[in-house]
Amino acid sequence: MLELTSTAENQLTQISQVKMDMFIGDTLGSNYHCKFGVNEQPPSTNPLTIEPQFLSNNLAHHTSAKKNADASQPTSGLVTNLASNFSQNSSQQNGVTKLGGNALNSLSTLVEYMMEAMIVVDEFGNIQMANRHAVSLLLDCDRSSTNSLIGQRWQSYLCEPQKSHYQQMILESQIEPRPLNHLPNETTLNMSNGQTIDVEMSVTHFPMSEPLFAIVIRDLSKYRAEYQQLYKWASTDCLTNLSNRRVFDADLKHHWKTCLEQGDPISVLIIDIDHFKAFNDSHGHVMGDRCLQKIAAAIKASLPNEECTAARYGGEEFALVMPNCDTSEVQQTAQLIQKNINALTYMDIGLDISVAVSVSQGHASEVNGQFRTANALLCAADTALYRAKADGRNRINACC
Repeated sequence: MLELTSTAENQLTQISQVKMDMFIGDTLGSNYHCKFGVNEQPPSTNPLTIEPQFLSNNLAHHTSAKKNADASQPTSGLVTNLASNFSQNSSQQNGVTKLGGNALNSLSTLVEYMMEAMIVVDEFGNIQMANRHAVSLLLDCDRSSTNSLIGQRWQSYLCEPQKSHYQQMILESQIEPRPLNHLPNETTLNMSNGQTIDVEMSVTHFPMSEPLFAIVIRDLSKYRAEYQQLYKWASTDCLTNLSNRRVFDADLKHHWKTCLEQGDPISVLIIDIDHFKAFNDSHGHVMGDRCLQKIAAAIKASLPNEECTAARYGGEEFALVMPNCDTSEVQQTAQLIQKNINALTYMDIGLDISVAVSVSQGHASEVNGQFRTANALLCAADTALYRAKADGRNRINACC
């Protein structure tokens, strides 16, 4: 482990404090600061890299300010309060504060050091300022220069209906001046490479001598991809890749309500593998898992349309929710499932050609209001299944 002498450690502490004061605020006072000396340039575009001369000057300034921490006057600190800087360069017009002068320099510095993509546009939508994160996001490249964005029309990146809405806001603001602010809102942007991305965007009005608007943009693509992956994990049976019981219950409830409101039929089909315990005892649970996967694939391939939900209901049981399907349609689906499963062979997983697996099925349909609830429909299909098993298995039974 690296060990520091007490002198080096003190110097490191002072440097760290200066960095924190530069980008967060002076710890000696209650104000937050963001301004550099008259003859002093701001640090390099990398907020983690500070020129030695700049650091030396401000370290001395900070040390001097620290000695006067107990004085009655507020500590000047490393930099002047940004709000104070704005107010010193402002004027009152019709009761609205207009900002100018050094406030623009302070705003430019703020934009550059924002850790989110940020651009500043004028009242016509022309981009006046942009940081490196905005360049990387909007132009899909990593550049330290923002010249390629400056002067572009912000509207060209917007999709409809946001583009028309934004143009309308601009026209209304010119007729009747008003702040154009809105909280973070999800939208889609057109990129320079022709692709689109989902973003969260907020707009803040700055009452400068010429109105400016700061637009902060957050790329949601990564979060959307992560959300989709998490949703898949939460809604899919990991062994069979069918929907899980949670999705089945939710879809049954949803389709039940929709079909009843629209007067459409809805059916439930339950499928149970015959003598599956004996299969596991004879061939092992690994082969049992492979068998479940093959049967699940056969069931999924037999669905009549994409609106139907095929789920692993539990153990060796599967269940289907079939909106807009009546008794004859669910019966045809059950027959196709039986045919496809009876045709399966298991030599590809290392079993003998003589190995065969069958299923029993029961179904029920809500057509004329005979079931009062979705759960009643499910129970009717389950009862039909057990009658099919009692009648000899490898059978299809409909609810009476």
